[in-house]
Amino acid sequence: MDEERNNILTPPQDIEAEMAVLGAMLKSQDARADVSGILRPDDFYLNEHKEIFKTMVEMEQKGVGVDITTVYSALKQRKTAEMVGGITYLSKLMDDAIVISNAKYYADTVANKSKMRQLIKEAELIRESAYSDELPPEDILDSAEQRILEIAHKTQKSSYTDINDVIFQNIKEIQELERQGGEIKGIPTGFKDVDRILGGFQKTDLVILAARPGVGKTAWALNIAEHAATSGYKVIVFSLEMSDTQLGQRLLSMTSSVPLENIRRGELTVEDWESISAAQDSFFDANLVIDETSSITPVEMKNKCRRFSQERGGLDLVIIDYLQLMSMGGYRIEQREKEIAAITRSIKIMAKELGCAVILLSQLSRGPEQRGGDHMPKLSDLRDSGAIEQDADIVIFLKREDYYQNDDERAQVDASTGLTCVVNIAKHRNGPVGSATLAWVPRYVKFGNIAQENL
Repeated sequence: MDEERNNILTPPQDIEAEMAVLGAMLKSQDARADVSGILRPDDFYLNEHKEIFKTMVEMEQKGVGVDITTVYSALKQRKTAEMVGGITYLSKLMDDAIVISNAKYYADTVANKSKMRQLIKEAELIRESAYSDELPPEDILDSAEQRILEIAHKTQKSSYTDINDVIFQNIKEIQELERQGGEIKGIPTGFKDVDRILGGFQKTDLVILAARPGVGKTAWALNIAEHAATSGYKVIVFSLEMSDTQLGQRLLSMTSSVPLENIRRGELTVEDWESISAAQDSFFDANLVIDETSSITPVEMKNKCRRFSQERGGLDLVIIDYLQLMSMGGYRIEQREKEIAAITRSIKIMAKELGCAVILLSQLSRGPEQRGGDHMPKLSDLRDSGAIEQDADIVIFLKREDYYQNDDERAQVDASTGLTCVVNIAKHRNGPVGSATLAWVPRYVKFGNIAQENL
């Protein structure tokens, strides 16, 4: 029955709308500008129309004048003039295009029919995948959701890019950097010495932030989240360990400079309430959300990020606290090391697909504690898998000077004392490595810049 139904049904298409679009493009440069931003060659149902559209768009990009004669000449050079019907069919397209100003309307019609065909194709792929039983449902859903959103937003792109287009984009970015006079290009951390080394976090970066428990990984990441969100960037924080209420308390403390302990106990003065109110106002327009799901897989995380991006019009930064609490869900992976490797690889792919930076917090082994000297963490101290270092674009270690009293004993920390933290950028795939010293203020669970004369 299904096979008979497929033979009867004709894929959605509107040939007259396609002809009207092409005719308007032959007649008007304005029509070509309007239409080229809406359609791609594959949106046309007839191959002849795909070829004519593609030819005109390429001519326009090269600065070649577009009219019936030049288009016909270009088609002959491509050896497709006869296939599309020659000069006779081009003349018919022009004659039938009466109202050129309606080109955008016809283009929308062609695009909508194309979307319907793509949805039908996607539904068939989902059906085949579900019947095959070769993939877990999470993978099928993830793949389907991604492709359907691509259809909705017309974001499907070629899997390759001409080197001339790549170089052209590079030149534009260099010119923009020159115009900005060395300003931070990526997402700023808010810490000037760290930004000087990194230039901010770039799109698709996977940043590993690692330290021993209690050093301040979560606090440092929240500092970044707060600064990015209040600077206009769109941020999502996945907290697998703390609740959203606990993270909210930390954010209030660091932005209001009211001690976290006082906030937790509710022991606040009138001045404290004024500071907290001002801190609350600073988040009013911030695009910052917190997901406190305690058990989440990379696939689920990517789906949530994709929905956030759709709802908020983009996504700039993802913070995950922390790696060792994640799992691959239904996958059967015998060794934890292999599972961690699979997770970090999935997170790196997510950063690339979504075009955002990801800060992934990670535990360290006891290596720094067992070594004498300055206890500075090394790449080999990354816990559970060498793949963490391999997949990371940037690896950052935190080391607080007060964390050790001597080579063997932990220090007794006085919360009222000014303390420092070394931020060591141990790996930077696209730039220099180095270290920066920040102020650590435990009362407000925050880090800050230090004046140069105090270093």
